[in-house]
Amino acid sequence: MKIPKGLKIEDLVVGEGPVATKGSRVTVHCTIRLRKGDVVRDTRQRNEPFQFTIGDRHEMAALEYGVLDMKMGGKRRITSPPAFAYRDAGIPGVVPPNALLILEVEMLSIEPPSTSRLKSAVMEN
Repeated sequence: MKIPKGLKIEDLVVGEGPVATKGSRVTVHCTIRLRKGDVVRDTRQRNEPFQFTIGDRHEMAALEYGVLDMKMGGKRRITSPPAFAYRDAGIPGVVPPNALLILEVEMLSIEPPSTSRLKSAVMEN
């Protein structure tokens, strides 16, 4: 995988089994912190993992790039410059403009692209 310039991706635990690719529907736990350590989002603390399809651009680019090629049970630390997160807009009252973010992600499940796309097509009809 080619990592975009400025994005730092570090494997903490590699994991085993299937690999997340573009089009895979993944379920993850994610903790997002500001550089100074303030927690912005923590799905583990609330025990509310979330799902998204890699490449659909519904999550910040840092997260989509960061989970590519992860395996089940894998854990990563992603250091994201503003260009791959909330840019100069930030999130008022939560993330300041041009903030560097640190994400810690744990891969809980991976549905291959063909499976996740088939389920979406069935749900639409």
